[in-house]
Amino acid sequence: MAAATISFEQDQFCCSVCLEILRDPVTIPCGHSYCFDCIEDHWNRTKQKDQYSCPQCRKVFNPRPLLSRNTCQKPPTPIPYIFYKVLQE
Repeated sequence: MAAATISFEQDQFCCSVCLEILRDPVTIPCGHSYCFDCIEDHWNRTKQKDQYSCPQCRKVFNPRPLLSRNTCQKPPTPIPYIFYKVLQE
């Protein structure tokens, strides 16, 4: 049986604020994803009151968008060895 492969772009799992793999990923209304803490810190440091923008595309949101965890953006986890053996059979 042929081994299954998963293809993904690593930068789709990276935060453009901290440049690390997404931790507690959230997606804002423009579609860009960030670590929850990174976008919270970015918005908390904003100098313009009631102006919250995307660090990547600069789209402005007013009021501040609610953030919810994005489980689809978490990087793939390694397959446990026991399941790997079953997939190869």
